[in-house]
Amino acid sequence: MKNMDNYRWIIPSLIALGVILLSGGIFIGVKSYETLEANNTKVDNTTQKNLSSKQKFKLDEYCQIWLQDDNEIPVMLGKVNEDLLNKTEDEIKTALKEKYPDKEVSTMNKYQIILKTSEDGTDLSKANKYTLENEDGYISVFKYNKEGKKELVEKTSIQIKSLPKSVQEELKDAIVLDNEDDAYSRLEDFGS
Repeated sequence: MKNMDNYRWIIPSLIALGVILLSGGIFIGVKSYETLEANNTKVDNTTQKNLSSKQKFKLDEYCQIWLQDDNEIPVMLGKVNEDLLNKTEDEIKTALKEKYPDKEVSTMNKYQIILKTSEDGTDLSKANKYTLENEDGYISVFKYNKEGKKELVEKTSIQIKSLPKSVQEELKDAIVLDNEDDAYSRLEDFGS
């Protein structure tokens, strides 16, 4: 019995040693994996861009196209045409730019493409028109040139919150008018 008391520490010691070795192995494995991943992500961006521009992007046949601008709920525009399914990323972006000239691809993966309004502020649907828009809580008058680029004409002193709710709702999306006379006539209605 005395002989057995001398060896009671062996089992807990072996268990502790096993836990330490297992933990060390897991730690070394995780660090090795992280190092490998870090090395793999250091691929030169131009090389990656060249590869992606030559390889087929492989869109899913049910890939959806969405429009999302700042602080707005995304709106589904539809699903991609079959002719885009076997195109490269650059070819897909070019085709979408032709179909939606005032939009640009924000993000794109196999299952969805998210478009946003172009940074340069162009909107061909408003070309050669005037708009009344909410700018910092006041109505502003903008003119869109023939390329659809927005130019500020006048920032008024009419506060949006002083207008009826129906008008405030209209101004969320901008009120589009055909000419300057119509814009100022509508503006006079708000001022009175």
